[in-house]
Amino acid sequence: MTIYVDGLFLLNTALNGLLLLGTARLGGAAVVWWRIVLGAVLGGGYAVAALVLPWPAVSGLAGKLLSAAAMTVCAFGFRRQTVKLGGVFLALSAALAGVVLAVVEIMGTGLMLVDGGAYYPVSGKALLLTAAAVYVLSRTVFAQLVRHTGGEVFPLELRAGSKAVKLTALRDTGNTLRDPVSNEEVVVAEWQTARGLLPPEAAALVDAAALRNPAELLPRLLAAMPSGKWRLIPFRAVGVSGGMLLAMRCDALRIGKRTVRGGVVAFSPTPVSDGGGYTALIGGSI
Repeated sequence: MTIYVDGLFLLNTALNGLLLLGTARLGGAAVVWWRIVLGAVLGGGYAVAALVLPWPAVSGLAGKLLSAAAMTVCAFGFRRQTVKLGGVFLALSAALAGVVLAVVEIMGTGLMLVDGGAYYPVSGKALLLTAAAVYVLSRTVFAQLVRHTGGEVFPLELRAGSKAVKLTALRDTGNTLRDPVSNEEVVVAEWQTARGLLPPEAAALVDAAALRNPAELLPRLLAAMPSGKWRLIPFRAVGVSGGMLLAMRCDALRIGKRTVRGGVVAFSPTPVSDGGGYTALIGGSI
């Protein structure tokens, strides 16, 4: 009974990459590709270490949980949201393990048990098929789940004049906020980041306390920065006075490689996430 560690490493790296990508999509976390790859490589290395060093501390339950924690921290950073993402990653791993067992039963290849670990035969053809499956699943199954849950997170850049700010935005299909004048969807951004669009004299006027009374702040900003085309957006949320959000018109929005002319951004006086990896919300059509 022979197991080739190179094939074992490549297969587990590919599968862990898929699992981490799915975790990011389902958990509403930003996808930083180099971190996803790093976490996947770490998981592939652990699979080899568990085979070569069959010590209980490495191949046992504690070692597996420690490996999963290390992968999620590498992929998503050390933050409160990573605890939730770790749970999603374990759930997806358990689901994938069930699929693997089903495939093994169907193909009749059987599992190999080595020092308490379960392995299955892998050929070059199987590796190519796995890589193809990783691509197909990431582009179809997880994409569909994201579309239905509204959990896609991606980079967003706002531009106004010579100023530009970069955010991480969550596509929230439940966000139906629109500008009553133009009927455009409104980006809701945390004020600390969105304030970077303003010149110093206007930025000095904007803080959490002032944004809780946007009707009083509006005329001051119109005087300090008339090019912002400031307006009030009807909005209901905790921490917002009078059911209004202060908003300005941007020159352009850049989503990935796509640039959209114009766009309205509202300044949120409260965080838009509960410690998650995003600082803005957009609706389903932008």
